[in-house]
Amino acid sequence: MEEKKYGRVVILGRPNTGKSTLLNAIMGQKVAITSPLPQTSRKNQRVLYRGKKGKIIFSDTPGIIDKVRDLVSKRANAEAPKELGRADVVVVMVDISRAKSEEENKVIGLVRNIDVAKILVYNKTDKAVGSKDHRADYHWMEEEFDKTVAVSAIKDRHVAGLLNEIFSLLPEKTNREVMEEIALIEKSGHPVMGMGSREYIAELIREKAYLCLRQEVPYSVNVEVIEIKEKKNIIVVKADIFTTYRRYKKMIIGRGGSKIKQIGVAARKELELMSGKKVFLELEVKIDQHWPERVMES
Repeated sequence: MEEKKYGRVVILGRPNTGKSTLLNAIMGQKVAITSPLPQTSRKNQRVLYRGKKGKIIFSDTPGIIDKVRDLVSKRANAEAPKELGRADVVVVMVDISRAKSEEENKVIGLVRNIDVAKILVYNKTDKAVGSKDHRADYHWMEEEFDKTVAVSAIKDRHVAGLLNEIFSLLPEKTNREVMEEIALIEKSGHPVMGMGSREYIAELIREKAYLCLRQEVPYSVNVEVIEIKEKKNIIVVKADIFTTYRRYKKMIIGRGGSKIKQIGVAARKELELMSGKKVFLELEVKIDQHWPERVMES
């Protein structure tokens, strides 16, 4: 009988390569927020996968950005390097429906000198058709990796095969610290390590704001959950959406409150689906030019 394996796997790449979508596909449930916009993920997120072949702590990292100017982007860029020293396997994702950029060089620079197994993942094979197929741009990267796998994370194509490759590269001997961390996550009763219910709900609301606002003001948006009250048949959630300027506040609220209502309905529906209870969600938009500083400190 095949021995079970245990280890840590770090997923990294430039923004919008589909790292969080891949993690959700591997887990078979939503554990990471996603949107078509870069910088959706701002912090490292550790998630425990359990399967017949063993257990893996996956680290989903924010996208590596070439040029950073604002505080939030600087914080996001500093996240991935923190995780790499802990990895047993590194998964580098590229979006082959987009041309290569300087950000791929930055990612390669990060992983080049790390002495662990590495997998290059070509993602978005479903979109990379005709003139949008840029796979050839990335062939030069393959020599830096132990294995190369092509997937469509959003369509869940070949994700199981990637998981098999990851298990094949995990070390035969398990690090004691890995087993202790796995035990700690299992004790918490939640697959997402280090994220309480308030932070998870805040992230979910921020995701819906990104999806509703699209290119308008997402980088000037943060969400903080103020209160959660769980009653017999209903959960009451109060949250503040912070932005930096009055003009952004007007955009988030929308004409006649249309945008904030759209955000609230989308978030409430998903929370109800997750909790199995009715949810009353109260959102207020506030102006605070210092919210990026709080994000840096958290």
